[in-house]
Amino acid sequence: MMTARRAGDQQRLEELAGRLQVCGEDRERLSDAGPGEIVRITELYTERLKVLEADENN
Repeated sequence: MMTARRAGDQQRLEELAGRLQVCGEDRERLSDAGPGEIVRITELYTERLKVLEADENN
């Protein structure tokens, strides 16, 4: 988010802020999640991290 803010990229900043909000909601769901849901969320965030890292390197 800092990179987007420093670059003045408002669209990217809004996108990342939305993702952060969803992340918070997912974290709340984890407390009541069963094993399958925990695996699903873990896989989802593993993929999201790969995408963010790839974006950062470009």
